Amino acid sequence: MASSRPTVYDVAERAGVSIATVSFAFRRPEKVRPETRDAVLEAAREIGYVPSGSARNLARGRTGVLGLHLFDLLLDGPQDGALPQQPGAHEKRVDIETLDLDAGLVPWDAAEDARLSEPQTFPLYVDEVQRGFVLECKRNGRAVLLSTGGTGLSDVADTAGRVDGLAVLPGKSAMASLASVASNLPVVVLSSETGDGHHVLVDNVGGERLLIDHLVDVHGASTLGWIGARLSHDYAERGDAFFRILAERGDAVTGEQLDEVDLDIAPDFADVVTRARAGTLPDALVCASDQVAIALMDVLRAEGVEAPRDVLIVGFDGILAARTTTPTLTTIRQPMELMGRIAAHLLLTDPGDGSMAPRTVRLGVGLQRGESCGCAG
Repeated sequence: MASSRPTVYDVAERAGVSIATVSFAFRRPEKVRPETRDAVLEAAREIGYVPSGSARNLARGRTGVLGLHLFDLLLDGPQDGALPQQPGAHEKRVDIETLDLDAGLVPWDAAEDARLSEPQTFPLYVDEVQRGFVLECKRNGRAVLLSTGGTGLSDVADTAGRVDGLAVLPGKSAMASLASVASNLPVVVLSSETGDGHHVLVDNVGGERLLIDHLVDVHGASTLGWIGARLSHDYAERGDAFFRILAERGDAVTGEQLDEVDLDIAPDFADVVTRARAGTLPDALVCASDQVAIALMDVLRAEGVEAPRDVLIVGFDGILAARTTTPTLTTIRQPMELMGRIAAHLLLTDPGDGSMAPRTVRLGVGLQRGESCGCAG
């Protein structure tokens, strides 16, 4: 009978140290006396606790792995406020336990495939960032540890303890302080100015200016409405820029806040629906993100209001779903894959000893014309 897999307790007993010392020897070897670290690693090798190659990496204080921690940006299905482009996209996910994986052929399920490939679910912002991060790590011979979970410091620290550097996508959640994590290894925060470490941002202000200039100067809009809540750094920066840029134009163009919609909690477009029924919608609706804009177009369509015939609608991000909606969505395209690549590059070039000052990299954006504003697409 095969013996059970060796544990940290077995290593501690064999080396004559505490399990805490074993943990430090592997995760923070510089905190342990060399002779103690060597004893722990030798004990681990003797009982097969880790492969010798891994032991050598850990002895150097390196894992050869970079981490990407995602808080709340991965969707398990389309938001309730968005009507699916494919039939069956809102049906319950197939339970893997009900499938006969030993059958000669697992049958095709058209509804499940339509749900999984629903463009309002995948790929989103996070998917493209993740792709760039993984590709840059692959190019440099590094493995990637992907993790999802809560916003508490312990959740982030658990991932941080297994990698040489950590990139964090905070989403809309209030991100836990990264101070203690960033003091021990390189950290990159994407799409937020919050938290210690390096930051990779996009030009949200410039993007809003492109949208407003296009709507006003090209399409003649004079009344604009903002749709979205200040749920994240990006949303807040875009919303603030919207009103500031309109104020610069004087009284000829006006802006107002409409629904502060949160698609995750309640896709409530009450203000827009009321205004649509009263026939008092602004000339154009500027949304905090493409996901909000896509859901908004579906809600308005149910009220008999179509973009661009009745109102101009624009989004922000440039996700794939913006190109597959009807009408296609005018939006601001941000270089999401490049963001992931730069995040990995910052981690790869930071020695992690405190000698590299935190860097903030802000990337430019571009206007992606679609049909929702009246362009030909």
